[in-house]
Amino acid sequence: MSTEKANIQFLNTIVKESHIVFNRPGNYKIDINFVPSGIVLSSLNQFILHLKTNIRDVENGFHIEILTESTFSYPEEADIEEYKKSLFITNAPAIVFPYIRAYISSLTALSGLPVLTLPTLIMSEVGKTLSENITIQE
Repeated sequence: MSTEKANIQFLNTIVKESHIVFNRPGNYKIDINFVPSGIVLSSLNQFILHLKTNIRDVENGFHIEILTESTFSYPEEADIEEYKKSLFITNAPAIVFPYIRAYISSLTALSGLPVLTLPTLIMSEVGKTLSENITIQE
């Protein structure tokens, strides 16, 4: 068993905003859209992932929008430019998505809607968009 630490460490995630609109019951065909952005706080050795998630029924039966903020730490000696091209865009969204998925299931169950369980997704497209939306703060 290896005792080596991961290159980035997940610290926490919070739901900063949550909005749900329910128009009608029915059989839903869902559309999921992500709007990612990130901030590297180099003085704290942290990466903050902001992930806005929009889920809607294509026939306007419901709409859910949430905004999460997730914090990751990275080693002091890390090459930020390399991390921006790899771990931040690949690992961070993949680590956060199960939390979003669980939140949506709980939100819909507690709202009286049929429980919505999002499918498992490959987050590589989110990573591509994220790579263009990362800023560095000293």
